[in-house]
Amino acid sequence: MKLRLLDNSIRLRLNKEDIDELYREGEVWTTSQLGKTSFIYGVKSIERGEMHAEMDGNRLQFLLNVDQVKEWVDTNTVGFSSVQKNDDNSELKLLIEKDFKCLTTRDEDESKNFENPNSTC
Repeated sequence: MKLRLLDNSIRLRLNKEDIDELYREGEVWTTSQLGKTSFIYGVKSIERGEMHAEMDGNRLQFLLNVDQVKEWVDTNTVGFSSVQKNDDNSELKLLIEKDFKCLTTRDEDESKNFENPNSTC
């Protein structure tokens, strides 16, 4: 699972194993160790409601509707996006998507990534 933060936007990319675990277990998590602190992020499926994100201490979780998770597994849907209002009326843009293999050579293990549907950059 990959996490990208840019201003008021958060993007998660999940590989095949991440999405399979989310479907089977109802959640998937990863941890990044920062000195003495662990930063945990992941996705949890919920029965009802819109996709949103929550921060609890050192844990960032995306909440994704169980119907969206099923659609993600059963179809070619690439991902889902949402905009949520913050308490200060600013907006947080959320994007969760399948992680595709790059079209150019990279020094990164992409064996668990989805095949890229594009043939060129």
